[in-house]
Amino acid sequence: MSKKIAHLLIVGAGPQALFLLREFSRMGFNILLLGRPNEIAMHSKYGEKIRLEKEEDLVKILRQLALEKEQWTCYVASGFYLAYLLNHYPEFYIDYQVIPNNKESVTSLISKSKSYLLAEKVKLDYPKSVLLKELEERKDWSDIRFPQIVKWDRDIYLYTKPRFKTAILNTLEELRQLLQKCSPKEKEALIMQEYLGADLKNNISYGAYVLNGKPQLGICVNEVRHYRSGVSSMVEEYTGAYAAEIESKASQLLAQTGFTGFLDVEFKIFKDRIYLLEVNPRPFGFIRILKLKYPDLIPFVLGLKTEAAQNPYRVKWINCMRDMVLILKAPKHLFHMLSVLLDFKGRTFDVWDSKDPKPFFYQLKR
Repeated sequence: MSKKIAHLLIVGAGPQALFLLREFSRMGFNILLLGRPNEIAMHSKYGEKIRLEKEEDLVKILRQLALEKEQWTCYVASGFYLAYLLNHYPEFYIDYQVIPNNKESVTSLISKSKSYLLAEKVKLDYPKSVLLKELEERKDWSDIRFPQIVKWDRDIYLYTKPRFKTAILNTLEELRQLLQKCSPKEKEALIMQEYLGADLKNNISYGAYVLNGKPQLGICVNEVRHYRSGVSSMVEEYTGAYAAEIESKASQLLAQTGFTGFLDVEFKIFKDRIYLLEVNPRPFGFIRILKLKYPDLIPFVLGLKTEAAQNPYRVKWINCMRDMVLILKAPKHLFHMLSVLLDFKGRTFDVWDSKDPKPFFYQLKR
């Protein structure tokens, strides 16, 4: 990335955007942030903000900005925003220097079914899957073995709350009922998979900064505790038996692309085999753990440094508010939470920042 860039645009204003906003602002960049009024980064002291009152405003404002400036460098910090722009703004990757890039790679990785095609080429296992639309067109369902899990193959909503994030199906009757409820648009975007279990200890993610399909700085993490489906409250660096193979599998998968940007690749260890669950080609929710592992992460990403030394400690990330709620429900985890909080050299927080505290207190208010 050029050292001459003085202005950056960030789309989406969740915790991932807040991380980028703070880091780039402290590097001296002028940041313009686009997000909904209730998104947490909109309450940071950093950057200039444009409030998006309705989803139609996003493309309208981006088109206006594209006319006013030669070309913005634009970081998209949310999978929902990224999917929406791919679907509703065909010229986005022409009008802006977009991160994540390139468009073809992003389009493949953002879809589970398309990313599984890449996985096949490197002999990486993934759950047996079928889109609901294709399943409905089939007459023979005798090969379905329950339980099954239904997920979004790709996001289709921005401000509209989806019907669900995931759904577990235990019988054919539950499957029939789901198909009756879903719209044709939803059936095209929902995928049913064999269910590999709910045990978090076998959920391993590989988060990285990638340049032209090659991971530059990466870390394997275990999602120790979930606040709800897909939302972590406690994550720690994973150095177990499968770490090297997971990193290798992720690298092989990404080598087929020209992807540049932050991403995480989610895996599941099931019956001693590594399964690809999904790829999230955008800054991941626990991205601050990557900065803790590599203190020079941002100068490296900006091209200001050619190397980034590793923190020798086994690093951890925690969202205190979410984890406290879970501890109230399961007090047996209290001592583990306290040990993380007291690990001053090896832990980082989701939102808390003493130099920019307002987002944290806005989170409390919510």
